[in-house]
Amino acid sequence: MQTVKSVITWIVLGGSAATLAACTTTKPPAEKPAAAPAAPITAAAAANMGSNCFTCHGPEGRSPGSIPSLHGKTAESLVKTLQDFKSGARPSTVMARHAKGYSDAEIAAIAKYISSFK
Repeated sequence: MQTVKSVITWIVLGGSAATLAACTTTKPPAEKPAAAPAAPITAAAAANMGSNCFTCHGPEGRSPGSIPSLHGKTAESLVKTLQDFKSGARPSTVMARHAKGYSDAEIAAIAKYISSFK
């Protein structure tokens, strides 16, 4: 009975039946669309992402200073290091932020690209 009085009071005070119906209708939760499969990483995309590393790690990964060189590292080693930065298993000041921005497929592609410099 209290609910009926509340509804009548609401309608008298300016509410509309259509608004009331919209507010009280329960809709089933919308299904989330399935994620589209990730597009394969092209060699050009890997080169573009990997080239960003050379800003700090030097041309072709040959560091001129105190930042570690990437040159000569295997793809597996680079993937492991980046995954460790991404997960927080390896502490860092900057690299964790970079690694978290890449998917696992992108990390693998970047590592393959960087390790190609012999």
